Amino acid sequence: MSQMEKKAGLLRRTSSSKKPLKEKVVLMYDDIFSKEDPAKNNPRFWDELFLMKVNLEYLESKLECLDGDEVQQIQDNINSLFHHCVQAMEEEHQIKVVNALQTLCALFRGVHQKNKSASGFDIINMLMGFDKAEQRMKELIERLDSLLCGDGSESLKSLCLKLLLCLVTVTDNISQNTILEYVMINSIFEAILQANVSSRGQHGYDAVVLLALLVNYRKYESVNPYIVKLSIVDDEPTLDGMGMVVHQALTEYNRQYKEKEEENQGGFFSTLSSMVGSMFIADADEKLSVQTNEAILLALYEAVHLNRNFITVLAQVKETSPM
Repeated sequence: MSQMEKKAGLLRRTSSSKKPLKEKVVLMYDDIFSKEDPAKNNPRFWDELFLMKVNLEYLESKLECLDGDEVQQIQDNINSLFHHCVQAMEEEHQIKVVNALQTLCALFRGVHQKNKSASGFDIINMLMGFDKAEQRMKELIERLDSLLCGDGSESLKSLCLKLLLCLVTVTDNISQNTILEYVMINSIFEAILQANVSSRGQHGYDAVVLLALLVNYRKYESVNPYIVKLSIVDDEPTLDGMGMVVHQALTEYNRQYKEKEEENQGGFFSTLSSMVGSMFIADADEKLSVQTNEAILLALYEAVHLNRNFITVLAQVKETSPM
C-alpha cells in the first residue's frame, strides 16, 4: 500500500470516528437543560436563542426524557424559557416572534407528554412557576390577542391560532387541562372571531374549531365565558363567516365520500369482487369510509345549540350555495 493510500485511509477513519457537530440551537437547548443559568456567562443568550430556527423535535424529546430529579434541578431554566418566549412575542423582528410561538408549542407538548399522570398544578409549576403563572398567562393571552388583531402577516396569525389549538388539545380530556383556567379568565374570544371574519380562507377553520373546543371546557361544571359570548353573537358578518366555514368543511366531506363511492362502482366484476370481499371483513362499508370531521360537527352542534341566530345563517348559506 502506498504512502498516499495509507494517509487517505487514516483520514477516512479519523473523520468517521468524529461525532456529528450539533447545530447551535441544539447546544443552546443543552445549556437550558443544565443546572446553570444559561445567561450567566452569556448575557445575550435569550436574544440569540430566538434568532435561531427552532428544533421542535429535539426540544420536545429533551423535555420528555427528564426524570423527576432533573425536573426540579432545571425548573428555573424552563420557567425562564417560558417567560422569555412571551417577552420575545413583543419584538418587532418577526423571526423572533415566530420562533417564540413555535418554542411555546414545543414546551406545552413536551411538558404534557412527560407528565401525563401529573396534576395540572404540577404542569403549570414546571412550565412557568405556579406563583407567576397568572401573570405569565395574562401576558401570553394579551400578546396573542394583539397579534391576531394587528397588522401582522397572515402566516403569523395562523401560527397564533395553532399555538392556541396546541394549548387546548394537549390533554385527551379538555376539561382536565388546568391551564385553560387562565384562558377563561383572560378571554380571547373577540380576537378569534376577528381572525375568522377578516381572513376566513386562511384562518376560518382553525378559529371555528378553537371556539368549539373552548366552549366545551368544563361546560357543565362552571361558568364558561366562551359559552356566554357565543350565545349572544348577533353580528351578521361573524355568523356568516362561521356558517361558511362549517358549510365548506361538510361539503368537502360529502365530496370525498361521493368520490370514494364512485371508485367502488366499477362494473359487474368490481361489484362481485366487493361482495365476495365483504364476506371476509367485519364492516361491509369499510371501503367507503372517509375520515369524519368531528371537530366541524362539534362546531355545528355548539353554534346551533347556543346561538339562535345561527339557524338563519345556515338557511341563507344553503340558499346561496351552488347546486
